[in-house]
Amino acid sequence: MFNRNRTLFNAAATGFLLGCLLVAAAAWPAHTSAQSTSAIADRDLDAATRRQVIEELIRQLRRRYVLPDAVGKIEAGLRAKLDAGAFDSATSAMKFARSLTDELRAVGDDLHFGVSYNPTREQALQAAGAGSKAKLPELPLSAQERDALRRSNYGFRNVGVLLGNVGYLELTSFADLRYSQETAIAALNFLANADAVIVDVRGNHGGYGNLVRFMISHFFGPEPVKLLSGYDRETNITKRGWTLRNVPGKRFPTAGLYILTDRETGSAAEAFAFTLQQVGRGKTVGDRTVGAAHGGGWVPVGQGFIAFIPTFRGFNPYTGKSWNNTGVQPDIPAPADKALEVAHLEAVKGLLAKATADSQKQALSWIVPLLELRAFGEKPVPPSRLNDYVGSYEGITVSLAEGQLYFLGASGVRRRLLAIADDLFLVEDHSVPAENQARARFVRNADSRVSELQLLVNDGRVFRRPRK
Repeated sequence: MFNRNRTLFNAAATGFLLGCLLVAAAAWPAHTSAQSTSAIADRDLDAATRRQVIEELIRQLRRRYVLPDAVGKIEAGLRAKLDAGAFDSATSAMKFARSLTDELRAVGDDLHFGVSYNPTREQALQAAGAGSKAKLPELPLSAQERDALRRSNYGFRNVGVLLGNVGYLELTSFADLRYSQETAIAALNFLANADAVIVDVRGNHGGYGNLVRFMISHFFGPEPVKLLSGYDRETNITKRGWTLRNVPGKRFPTAGLYILTDRETGSAAEAFAFTLQQVGRGKTVGDRTVGAAHGGGWVPVGQGFIAFIPTFRGFNPYTGKSWNNTGVQPDIPAPADKALEVAHLEAVKGLLAKATADSQKQALSWIVPLLELRAFGEKPVPPSRLNDYVGSYEGITVSLAEGQLYFLGASGVRRRLLAIADDLFLVEDHSVPAENQARARFVRNADSRVSELQLLVNDGRVFRRPRK
C-alpha cells in the first residue's frame, strides 16, 4: 500500500494506485510505524482510554475506509469485542495496538489495517491536520529515514546477467521514486542488453506506486498503455493508470519478462506482478502472494495511537478483479525457493523458441538441460538401468557406488555423473563453470545395450569412446 504519512521501509508494506500522485505508509504485516516500537516507551492503559481510541478509530473509518459498505460490520465487530472484554488483557499501549490490529484485520478481512502506538508520530500527524482534513497529508522524511533508504540501496539488492543473457533484478521494496529514481535507472541500464529479464519480488512487502509505474513503463514502448484503475474514497474519484510516455534509459518492450513471487510478496509488489500479469506483459513464477491490495495512510486516533486506514484500491477496469485477499496467482507455480531456477529455465526456453541463428540455438540448447537440473534435480534413473552404464570405455571408466554413477577419465579425478536426460549425464566438475562442464551420452546399439560413450562439450564437438 502507499504511504501518505511516510514511514521507514521496515517489515511492513505499503500500497498502490497507478496513475495517481499518492504515497503510502507501511502497514502490512508488522504492527509498526515510522519509529521502531522498541524505541518507544510503553505505558499502562485503562479501559476508558481503550474505548476512547476505538471510538475515534470508528469515526475515521466512517470518513475514510475505501469500502464504506463494510464499515458497519467492522464497527459492530469492534464494539462487540470491546463490550465482551476482548481487549481487557491489553493493559499496555503496545499490547492494545497489536490486539486492535488483529481484530481489525479479522473483522474487516483487510491485511492493510494496522494500529501502532507512537506518540511522536501522532503529534506530527495531528499538527499536519491528518485527523481532520479530507485528504491525508504527507509527512516529510526525517534525515534518519532518508539515510535508512540510502543504506538499503532503495530496495535494489542485486542485479546481474544469468546464463543465456537473462537479466536478473532483485527488488526488496518499492522506495519512493523521488529518492530511488537514480538507482532504478542504473539497475535497468545495467540490464540494457539482456534478451529476457527476471524481476525478483519474493519477500518484497511493498512500497510506492510511483516506482511501480516507473518500472512497469520500461517494459513497454513509448506509446502509453492502459494499466489498472484506482478508486480513492477520500476524493470519490476513479482514475485510470497508464504507462509513462517518457522514461530515462533503456526500454524492454519485447524482452521476455518473469516476476518471482512468494507468500511474502505484498502490497505494491503484488501490484507490480498483478498489473503485468493482467495486461499480458509478464509471467509470474513461484507461489501465491499475500493478498493485500488496498492503500491508504496513517491517521491519529488519540492517546498516542495511530491507525493505518486503507482509503483507495486498484482493480482491473474490465473485470473489476483485484488481488485483495486472493493474492496474485502464479502463471507458473513453483516452490518459492526454486522460483528463480524455474523462471530462468522458462526464459531460456522462450529465447530458444525464437532463436534463428544456429550458433544461438546451439548455445541455448546446451544450457537448457543444465537449467532443468537446477530447477528440478536429476532425472530419475531406475536402479536396474544404472548397471547398463558401468564399464570401461576408451580412456574412461564408469563405476557405480551406493546408487551413484562415477566418471574417471584422463584427469585421474573421479567425478559424479548427474542424470539430465535419458542416457545423458553431466560430468560434475567444480573446477570450471557448470556451463563448461562436459556431458556423457551413452549410445545404445540395436539390442538396446550401451555400446559407446560420447563426450559432449559446449562448442558442439563430440568425442566418441567405444565400450571395451
